[in-house]
Amino acid sequence: MLPPAMHKKHKKKYLNILLIPDDDSPPRNWRIRYLTLRLVLFFIVFLFLSILAGMVTYGKVLRLALERNTLVRENTQLREQLLKVNEILNELESLKAYQQKLRHTLEGYINLETAMQQSGESESISTLQARLSSLLTSVPLKAPVTGFISQEYSPPTHYGVDIVAAEGTPIQAAADGIVLFSGWTYHDGNVLILQHDGGYFTYYKHNLRNLVFPHQIVKQGQVIALLGNSGESSGPHLHFEIWRGGFPVDPLKLVMNLN
Repeated sequence: MLPPAMHKKHKKKYLNILLIPDDDSPPRNWRIRYLTLRLVLFFIVFLFLSILAGMVTYGKVLRLALERNTLVRENTQLREQLLKVNEILNELESLKAYQQKLRHTLEGYINLETAMQQSGESESISTLQARLSSLLTSVPLKAPVTGFISQEYSPPTHYGVDIVAAEGTPIQAAADGIVLFSGWTYHDGNVLILQHDGGYFTYYKHNLRNLVFPHQIVKQGQVIALLGNSGESSGPHLHFEIWRGGFPVDPLKLVMNLN
């Protein structure tokens, strides 16, 4: 009776590869362990799966990148459209403000016209138009200079607005009036003070040069000075004030196209 070990199958550990050439050269024999062969096969399968997974992952990343670029482009377009909408809303607000200023300005004229109608007096259309034109030009409604506002009206420390522009920019009269003062002060440099109908006074400070003299009559829009940096000033700008009845008025609430 054979021992139990003889019944066990002999496991193969090596793979023999024999190459027999056609010529007279001796045959070649390679002996490879089955374990090594399995490791090589496992490595090849692992490498293939890794490449496949990498391709799938790259496809997802590429798709996400394309979607992100699309979202960025759409967000940019939405921001541009929102800016346009805001510009339109700002223009509407400016028109409303202009209408409000004009309504306040015309209140006195309308009351005058109503009183004339009630009293039975009559005037021609041309006379009424002349009165209206005179009313609009005698109230400081015109911006004296075009620029950007660096400091707004904030009493009791700042009774006007600072409008920054290039040195030498022409300064225009905000309304018809008469020159009360044209001279130099240590703090404000070259200063102009104009008196207008309705109890209005306008101040123009830190000028490079004043172009009008006291008691001179000026018209709305007339160049009266050049913007400068005189006196205690930190840079070229116009300090513009409006007063009425001894009290300061915020220029942004009265002057058109100032802000």
